[in-house]
Amino acid sequence: MSDPFLDIRHARSDWAEPDSVLANYVSLTDQLVEHIDEGTPFTLTVGGLVVDGDLIPQWRWFAELSELNDHEDAYYVGMAEFVKEQSDLAHAAVKSRDVGTEITYRQYQALAEPTRYIHLRNARISRPGQVMDAPGKLWRGRLRDVTGWTPGRLDAAH
Repeated sequence: MSDPFLDIRHARSDWAEPDSVLANYVSLTDQLVEHIDEGTPFTLTVGGLVVDGDLIPQWRWFAELSELNDHEDAYYVGMAEFVKEQSDLAHAAVKSRDVGTEITYRQYQALAEPTRYIHLRNARISRPGQVMDAPGKLWRGRLRDVTGWTPGRLDAAH
């Protein structure tokens, strides 16, 4: 008879889910509709790598991606506009709900969309024994792949 704690077939299903505290933090950030100059510094572990950067809303990440010289096509611009629209709809739904007015079906859909990704600006990626990448990268990762996190950067100098 095998030990259920060591048998992969009996692994807890919630381990495949993202950390609910991190998901909530990212979800609240994604609901911001105003432009933010600085993001919130975060350090994550993902697949044995350490990723640190500034947490920004999903729509801002797509907007900044669309502004890069090597992504000046309609797809990235359209995606940035779509994500911004969804963020605006969700934000309007929260405001409407808070004052007790009804929300539209589109607002409900935007509000009900689960947060699945985390978006960083000025990301640096490293692994044990390797020097950090230069900052300045936009990084997008699946929340369920994050195995650990902490607010702040690896070094206070950045």
